[in-house]
Amino acid sequence: MSFDFLTMSLRHGLFHKEQDGISCFLPGSAISVRFQGREITAGIEDIEKCGKSWINIYIDDLPVRVMRIDPDNRLYQLADDLEDIPHTLTLQKRTEAAFGSLKFTDLTAENGLFMCPPSPLSRKILVIGDSITCGYGNESQVPCDCDASRENNASAYSTLLGQYLSAETLIVGASGTGCYQNFGGSKEGRMSDYFINTICPYLDQKAIDIFHPDVIVINLGTNDWSAPINPSDYINQYRKLTDFIRSRYPFTELFCVIGPMNLDPSPYLETLVHTLREEGDARIHFMEFPLIRRPEDGMGGQGHPSVKKHDQMAQQLSKMIRQVCHFCL
Repeated sequence: MSFDFLTMSLRHGLFHKEQDGISCFLPGSAISVRFQGREITAGIEDIEKCGKSWINIYIDDLPVRVMRIDPDNRLYQLADDLEDIPHTLTLQKRTEAAFGSLKFTDLTAENGLFMCPPSPLSRKILVIGDSITCGYGNESQVPCDCDASRENNASAYSTLLGQYLSAETLIVGASGTGCYQNFGGSKEGRMSDYFINTICPYLDQKAIDIFHPDVIVINLGTNDWSAPINPSDYINQYRKLTDFIRSRYPFTELFCVIGPMNLDPSPYLETLVHTLREEGDARIHFMEFPLIRRPEDGMGGQGHPSVKKHDQMAQQLSKMIRQVCHFCL
């Protein structure tokens, strides 16, 4: 009998029920289970068979194990030498949707048993952004070292933010996306449209779990300024996005942040937030991440923030959110 993911796992992020398991595509998506036994095996499939999906494997307080999901393999032994005591296992998607989607088809604890899953955290944070939010290149060792193996969403500010605030995070991020235009100027598949037209209908119609965020963070604008742009086009599209968010989540605290790769959009975004507050939206806020300093902040791939810089960003933003939301930890 196959493992029942719906009742025996805690899901972090956005999952869809499949005939033979559950699937996910967003970075940071994860499942957590509790079991007693010496070994654990997982059935995991690379849906697009592109060979670029990577996961983090956490078992209790043991060092994290990093694994690529092989398009030609469906069965993975995660551990075989554990103590015969209760354990907590988390399988977390390191990589964004452009590097592939995953399907979890089974979990087996040979000669062991599964227990009730961990309890979910009460707070929820939604982060909308681009490659920075995904963690693109954050584990790079040299400037051009940016393949899928060097993207670790677990060390991105978006995921770290949830850890600092003891909150579940839903990370809607994709490299190259913008609010009005994507990297290079294309407007097809920009994040503002993707969130409104794809993600929210998915949440309402296909997602296994309901997600009502207490806090929403938007970090869009870096790619908008990668090509010629009229700032008013950026602001008009950004306002369309915030208006949609307000219609859907009228009482959620909304943080519009920018940086740390490019602060050119900053004055326009700050003015928009000020205007919206003057119009009566007291729950919208603005913040800048300071530009990356090298070598002090470390070096991510292709100009992106390093793991060290991501941690600084998460600490800065979590401090502001605690002050605004009066979160007690």
